[in-house]
Amino acid sequence: MPVGYWFMLVALFSFAAMGIVHKIGDRYACNPLHIALFTMATASVMSLLNVVIAERTSLASWKTAVPLIALPFGACAASALWLFQRGLRYGRIATSWLLINLSAAIPTVLSVVVYHERLSLRKVSVLLLIVASLVLLWWDRKQDRKKGEPKAMEAVPSPVGGVE
Repeated sequence: MPVGYWFMLVALFSFAAMGIVHKIGDRYACNPLHIALFTMATASVMSLLNVVIAERTSLASWKTAVPLIALPFGACAASALWLFQRGLRYGRIATSWLLINLSAAIPTVLSVVVYHERLSLRKVSVLLLIVASLVLLWWDRKQDRKKGEPKAMEAVPSPVGGVE
């Protein structure tokens, strides 16, 4: 198996573990900001250890543009994580994770628009599937809202004393 598949599997299990940590934190009513800070601090320490132990030569050749790029994007990642954790209390975890995974379409579309990358048949079909899944998510959410709303006659008080 090519090494890229191993990275993909580790990333998949890491995202799954992160979701479990978020769900446990939500169950114990932890502050979402604290969970996001702990998660980002752990990621920073692990990245630093990886660079110091396995990629030592990269320390000698880094450019000043690296922190100028990394700091704002790290802040965006931390904010996204905090907002995701905060939003979990108001929605479904499955829907939230699905939207996060579907958000990978945004850089793909931007790379086509900004860098004029060519769209292969595979990329076009994946983007169309993402649009279809977002439409289905919207439709499912709309159906759930309809089920939760009382019908017009159900909320009308009955002359007999109950609610019809």
